[in-house]
Amino acid sequence: MSNMEIRKNKRPSSRKPAELRNVFFDAFLANNIVLIQAIGITPIVAAGVTLQNGVALTLCTAAVLLPASLFLSYIGDRLPSWIRAPLYMLGAIIILLGASILIDRLISQQLYANLYIFLPLTAVNSLVLYRAGGFSVSHEPVAALTEAIASSLGFGLVICVVSALREIASYGTLWSVPINSAVKLSEAALPYAAFLLLGFMAAFLQWLKTVLERRT
Repeated sequence: MSNMEIRKNKRPSSRKPAELRNVFFDAFLANNIVLIQAIGITPIVAAGVTLQNGVALTLCTAAVLLPASLFLSYIGDRLPSWIRAPLYMLGAIIILLGASILIDRLISQQLYANLYIFLPLTAVNSLVLYRAGGFSVSHEPVAALTEAIASSLGFGLVICVVSALREIASYGTLWSVPINSAVKLSEAALPYAAFLLLGFMAAFLQWLKTVLERRT
């Protein structure tokens, strides 16, 4: 689709709360970017081993996705399609460089040491590229921002649940605070454990959607 066609067919910004709620619910849960579309799995599997990691990666993803979505909603349809991804990645790298410095110097050097490999990868995270480059270009800013917030929260929900369960099972802690856990499974920190948890969560979500559809 050409830029002119995108601009012509661009959906207007809805000011009806019901329509924005539908956009939010669809991106957050019904069409969850991770559990339904299987996008953005890599950071969950690789780094989602503690709740602190999960929260940090969620915030970094949102810090990139929100401004990228607004930017592409405003002027994305005026840019050639071939330049959108490189321009987005440049902005993402700048944002994440600032986030890396903030985490290292003001929050926790240990947290930065755990994430320093994965923070740069957030700049090319398929989740952000897919959502910002797809939905936002064809929608007005209010809808694009709503969808970006919901996608960030949907990603955050999944990675934080997986990270918390893996931390409890493998280390016997939650947010680095020891808890009374009778059983420890060091294997929970391995990638296959994350895939198993994601599979169970995806199956539960599909079941929940089926139940809700039968009631409507």
